[in-house]
Amino acid sequence: MRLGAVGLSKAYGSVQANRNVSLAVKPQEIHAIVGENGAGKSTLMRLLQGIEQPDAGEIIVDDVPCRISSPRQAFVSGIGMIHQEFMLAPELTLLENLVLGDEPVTGPLARIDWNAARESGDAHAAQAGIEVDWDRKAGTTPVHIQQYVEIIRLLRRGTRVLIMDEPTSVLAPKQVEDLFDLLRKLRDAGTTVLFISHKLKEVMALADRVTVMRRGEVTFSSGVNETAISEVAHHVIGGLDLEQQDPTTGEVSSRKADERVLEVASLRAPAIERSHPLKGIEMFVGAGEIVGLAGVSGNGQSELVECLVGLRKPSSGQIFLEGRDITYATNRQRRDAGLGYVSADRRHEGLALDASIEINSIAGSQRRKPIRRGKIVDLGAMRRTAAERLSKLDVRFGSLRDAVRSLSGGNQQRTVFARETATDPTLLVVSQPTRGVDLRGIAAIHAILHSIRAKGASILLVSEELEEIIDLSDRVYVIADGRIVGETSGDIADVATVGQMMLTGTAQDG
Repeated sequence: MRLGAVGLSKAYGSVQANRNVSLAVKPQEIHAIVGENGAGKSTLMRLLQGIEQPDAGEIIVDDVPCRISSPRQAFVSGIGMIHQEFMLAPELTLLENLVLGDEPVTGPLARIDWNAARESGDAHAAQAGIEVDWDRKAGTTPVHIQQYVEIIRLLRRGTRVLIMDEPTSVLAPKQVEDLFDLLRKLRDAGTTVLFISHKLKEVMALADRVTVMRRGEVTFSSGVNETAISEVAHHVIGGLDLEQQDPTTGEVSSRKADERVLEVASLRAPAIERSHPLKGIEMFVGAGEIVGLAGVSGNGQSELVECLVGLRKPSSGQIFLEGRDITYATNRQRRDAGLGYVSADRRHEGLALDASIEINSIAGSQRRKPIRRGKIVDLGAMRRTAAERLSKLDVRFGSLRDAVRSLSGGNQQRTVFARETATDPTLLVVSQPTRGVDLRGIAAIHAILHSIRAKGASILLVSEELEEIIDLSDRVYVIADGRIVGETSGDIADVATVGQMMLTGTAQDG
């Protein structure tokens, strides 16, 4: 056993995050850990990294019990982790990032030996079968290359167990395939990989073994060749049939499908850091449509969304909502015109974490009836409105007065949806709706989107989950380098074709 645990337990107050967890990861194995949000995966990883100390149990490294007292001790034991948010310094070159904190030195003055650093980087890159421009600054480097550099940096420091947390969340399909090829190559060369993911199809395609955690415990473990995706999903969600959470039924709006609810004409805007400016965006969303926007992270999606919802001023072009020019309208004017927005960053933009669940669920409606009566806020009406909104989307909470940060990630996301859909928006802009959400939450959110559309609203869906875009959308636009480079019907869109457009920036013939 290369890495493992026996009877690990960890509690935070009355919350038992890990309970008697036992795990065995073999040498040269790709071992996947799956489970819903709150299942205990993150706590287990913190224990294996030495960030937290267990209340009971032992960590095993190379068949020997080992106390990992700190991340540095984890490094010494050969354990390294790549987090969802990469740890590279954007203003440094890739070579500087490679050796940061472990610089090779030479001479009596202990100067950094950059030739040795480059030779080391080239050797590891060649062994992995990849090419890296070491002189390029990290902040201008594509995300998949940044990920490669993170991997090489850990291997250079002697990592034998590579822990990866949701490593495909920002990658296009071809980049996912390339990453998987690299991980298999590393496994065959002697590296053990611990792979944390919500994406069961990827787990079944990559892993040698899969372990399921639920409510802090290991509930299932099997060789991938000895199980099926349906069995793994069954253990992840505790026996609930996900089909029960399919889109809710309802009468579809009679609005004409050829009505253009949103129209964007020649839109240009400056870039956010480490992204691409908008270069003349032309697109529309029809009445009752779900239109997907697919693209590799950092290709202009965030700039476009911010222009649409009023968080960024375009440099030129126009935005029309039901024929009304809202290009330079305020946020309040856009909301009054029928625009709703579910932000990709629910913790910093979508919610005020320290405010109550009640306040978060009615924010934006405090000036309207029935909450506002003349110059007075009717607290009873506010409470009833909040409770009704949350009930419709089955948000699980203790008290309306609890801080919204007390909710699970999935319930936080439902709270945002409850608020943004309560006023029956004409257009709902939804960005990364299932990022960091587990299987049960994903099914519920997809059902919500279909229900909203059935009531007559139009949806612009921005997601880095390509299968999600294709499954939900009536039409799909592809954005690359700040431009719309392709459009296809959701009925005929496929992952390979859309993924190729995302990477090449050109539409496919035929």
